[in-house]
Amino acid sequence: MGDSVTMLLVCAGLAMLLAGCAAAWGIRQGRAGWRAWVCYQIARVHRSLLVSVEHIGTCTIPEAGPAIIVSNHTSPVDPVLLWARHFIHFRRPHLRVIGYLTAREYFELPGFVNWVCRAMECIPVDRNGRDMQSVRQALERLKQGRLLGLFPEGRLNEETPNDRLLAGDTGVAWLALKAAVPVIPIFIQNAPRSGSMVWVFFRRARVRLIFGQPLDLTPWQGRRSSPELLAEVTDHIMGSLARLGGIGYTPCARPPAQSA
Repeated sequence: MGDSVTMLLVCAGLAMLLAGCAAAWGIRQGRAGWRAWVCYQIARVHRSLLVSVEHIGTCTIPEAGPAIIVSNHTSPVDPVLLWARHFIHFRRPHLRVIGYLTAREYFELPGFVNWVCRAMECIPVDRNGRDMQSVRQALERLKQGRLLGLFPEGRLNEETPNDRLLAGDTGVAWLALKAAVPVIPIFIQNAPRSGSMVWVFFRRARVRLIFGQPLDLTPWQGRRSSPELLAEVTDHIMGSLARLGGIGYTPCARPPAQSA
């Protein structure tokens, strides 16, 4: 009797494992490749055990073609949360990698973090704001019809995460105008927070992703680039993102007016 029950439990466990693998494999890799598929399975386990993610509004991440995904940034887990079932409305579910601009020091860490950065096609960037190589890589990624992820605040918002966005970096406006691709705002609510960059991934949370429609930047297209123009477009992007979350945003600093 005991052996029979044990055998039944083992068979049931194997059946569940095989069913889970089959369902997971049913999500096509697309152009993402097996490394991204492995990353997605890790994210899937993380979501199942620790974080529930609710989508508010229609997911506006495109099934094909280039786009810039912009979001607020309050947690190291944000990229994983945004990737959770990003294909939910695709006609044929498949993985699309959102390549994020990521601080170069993460690429210099050995082991798993380095592997994930490369598997997820992150673009290393220096924090000094003068890394044109990363900008060229980002533009090339968009020209190839891929997705680019940006956190325009430039760092974790630990000062006013629930009340106001930090001022956006005007690089987001420059890239959006130069590439002329859709800019899709997604606001992340209730992301897990912690003083540890590691243990934050093990905190339970009920997260909401609030999707906005692609932003229309045509009023600014074709105009001569200037600090004033880039600040105006950046504020438009940050304002749209802030309204999704029902919070305020910090306007970009304008360059001083030239004296006559």
